[in-house]
Amino acid sequence: MTTEAITAPVPGDPDYPLHSEKTIGRYFRDQVAVDPDHEFVVYPDRALRWTYKEFDERTDNLARGLLAIGMRPGDHLGVWARNIPDWLTFMYATAKIGVVMVTVNPVYKSHELDYVLKQSDMKALCVIDAYRDVDYLRSRARDAHAAARLPGVRELPLPQEHHLHGSRKASRLL
Repeated sequence: MTTEAITAPVPGDPDYPLHSEKTIGRYFRDQVAVDPDHEFVVYPDRALRWTYKEFDERTDNLARGLLAIGMRPGDHLGVWARNIPDWLTFMYATAKIGVVMVTVNPVYKSHELDYVLKQSDMKALCVIDAYRDVDYLRSRARDAHAAARLPGVRELPLPQEHHLHGSRKASRLL
């Protein structure tokens, strides 16, 4: 019996397809199946390491949590955060369930956020507590009347110590 090497283009090869019909969620699941124990997410400053399998389980849990609070395929979910592990978790969880993730620039002030909220048709907004000179939670609490102008938006802070009345901790969705 002879074995022939199967060669397939890999990223960086000129023949590697730059376009695929696969969704991000499908591509990720394929990678999990190929090498579940390989490290996928590494944040050395936080001593955080997740394998493909661990991250897959984490994003599945968040996806189920988002569905449980009423998010559906085609709904828009805003993420107003800097580069933190949960930003990536939200990106993959939303991709798995067909929810559109709307990224919000982390240095936006409250009035800029209001514009994005009105234009993006967000059903929920995930926020962190603060970044640089922007205190997200104080900003949203000070502009609580914005919720009345945008009744479809629910606040979902990312897992941190602070919490706004009427919002949910994203950690409770995991």
